[in-house]
Amino acid sequence: MPVDRTTARARQGADILLLSASNYPALPIYPYAFVQVSAMAARHGLSTARLDLLHTPKESWRATLRETLERTGPRLIGIHLRQLDSIFIWNYADHDLPGAPQVRRNSYWPFHDTQQLVGILRELTDCPIMMGGFGFTTRTPDLLERLQPDFGVTGEPDEVLEHLDDVLAHRHPERIANLAHRTGDGYTLNPRVFLPPAGHPEYTDAILRDLLDFYGPGRVTGPDADVHVPVEVQRGCPYRCYFCTEPMVKGRRHHVRDLDVVTADIAFLADRGVSRVWLVCSEINVGSNGLLFEMAARIRRLNHGRTQPVGWTCYLLPNPPLERAEIRALLESRFEPSWNQFASYDDGNLKQTRVPYRARHAVRAQVDWLEEDEAFRRAHGLPIPARRLDMFLGNTYATPEAVAATLRTVSELRLGERFDDSLITRATRVFDLGDGLLADTGAAAYSVGPDGLLDEVDLVHPTFSYPAALVEVLGSARAVDEFFAYVEKTFLSRAHRSRLDWPAFLARHTDEERLAAWCERLRRAPGPPGEDRAAAAARAAIAADGGAELFKRLREGVLGEGSVPAKGSGLGEGSVPAEGGAPEEEGTPAEERTGPLARALVELVVGTEPERTDAVFAAIGLPGYWDDRTSRTAYDVCAGLAARFAAVEDVRDAARAAAGPRDPALPLLAVEYCLYDNDVRLRPDYTRILFSA
Repeated sequence: MPVDRTTARARQGADILLLSASNYPALPIYPYAFVQVSAMAARHGLSTARLDLLHTPKESWRATLRETLERTGPRLIGIHLRQLDSIFIWNYADHDLPGAPQVRRNSYWPFHDTQQLVGILRELTDCPIMMGGFGFTTRTPDLLERLQPDFGVTGEPDEVLEHLDDVLAHRHPERIANLAHRTGDGYTLNPRVFLPPAGHPEYTDAILRDLLDFYGPGRVTGPDADVHVPVEVQRGCPYRCYFCTEPMVKGRRHHVRDLDVVTADIAFLADRGVSRVWLVCSEINVGSNGLLFEMAARIRRLNHGRTQPVGWTCYLLPNPPLERAEIRALLESRFEPSWNQFASYDDGNLKQTRVPYRARHAVRAQVDWLEEDEAFRRAHGLPIPARRLDMFLGNTYATPEAVAATLRTVSELRLGERFDDSLITRATRVFDLGDGLLADTGAAAYSVGPDGLLDEVDLVHPTFSYPAALVEVLGSARAVDEFFAYVEKTFLSRAHRSRLDWPAFLARHTDEERLAAWCERLRRAPGPPGEDRAAAAARAAIAADGGAELFKRLREGVLGEGSVPAKGSGLGEGSVPAEGGAPEEEGTPAEERTGPLARALVELVVGTEPERTDAVFAAIGLPGYWDDRTSRTAYDVCAGLAARFAAVEDVRDAARAAAGPRDPALPLLAVEYCLYDNDVRLRPDYTRILFSA
């Protein structure tokens, strides 16, 4: 990105040049620190220029920095280190984690990039360098030692900026709160002071131009914008969630910003076309929902009469709870439900993680927001987006009992069927808040660097700990990853069922001759009233030509130039997979067209032998399954089978024995349908976790 598009329009130079090399490429965010520091500097008569290096190739850093330094001639370079890593294990694993987001592994090293930035600057200029930012504040002594800046700021820079002349002249630096400065061969860290949010507006036209250049105007303004522009509303957090450093960085007292000033910033942005804002806070409803409701009322008034109203969001705890009517009022104010990742739905686990809510709060919020948002969207003709259920089931204190309790709740509420996908955070990013490593109950934390595993824990580098109780049962961290990938797709979402390839299932488990015989039975049997569309279409195709055209479509949909396997390759003859269906989850565009027909065909032909099918399911511990299969979740089915069998092949053996001396193909097809549809995987270690009492 050209320098003049990412720096302020400072024609006469700048007192401070703000730089960042720590933006996360998977989720680029214009540094809010640039906004806040620039506004605070302006209050003290200081000018700023800004450059985020995310869009600048590393091979161009030197030239870009040289040009920027020549243009701005700063008195001080301020480097923003927002974070030390992504905090997500999948960015730093030595293999692609199953079920994890598609990311470039081992490609995000903000500490190392910042170290490189400092090195280039030292070669280009004698201008003093000051480090700051959220990530810097979490490990200030270590980072001072390794990055060797001239100064550092822990937390807020307000007093540093107020006394910048004294700082640069080294006049009584010990008197300036939050300043780190050189003394002898090391650094002195002055007393830390936690300060409230700014009592003045922060946005200017120059800042907004930078922000628009960073994202592109179309992502920030207008009805199709997907970027939320940050505006701080509250600072600090009184809670002690075990995984969070925010109270350490922002303070344990929460300070609400002057809401007239907050509204002025939002109005400034809205007047210039910004259509979505993020109210920055740890969580907006600390202790009560009063601030949430007040901001909703203010934004409703601000939006009144606007052709492009402003949408807004923020972090929101499930406790204090909201009534349904209150959720509807928030949605009417254009509030957008924010991302939330509950640790579990188990009170014992939630208590250990020290989050300020319990399972009843999390479940109620999950269900109420989901249902009210969908109703709101339907009522206003808005599309319903893909839904993803995120959970932190890999938290340090996760046990088999906590996982099982969570999955039982999900199953009872049929929540998994309402989400397109799921994502489980499998490990905790470990920090030290001053009293030892948090989140490392098993003393198994490890750190990684660009070249792989480090010899010892080093919290400047990505450092993780997996839940010890789950590792003990499953045997390794990698096994925990594989287990959670299974849970995500099968129990927490409909992802597994959405990927099933029913034409391939038919091809694997029967042959065309046998299928034709079953279809002949269907031709002679009238269809019941109220059949679904796919079943009616399959039955009509069979009535028309015995299913010849349907079989052709299924062959083309699954096998391309191949054909349905010959007789003898089907059920009971060793061609089935060892587990319940995972090998066949390869959907194709053709399968999307034929999949519902193939599934309906299986269901129709199985329905021609109801008594034998019922007997087989009763024998394997799922009485009445075929008639009420849609009322059972995958978790219900797996639990029922796990109570009687140690492996899927044991289920098949029991089904064959129960099918009797006649041709068992049709009832066994029904059992294979059940195993495939519900992704049944029976393993003693999985059973120990999934179904613990």
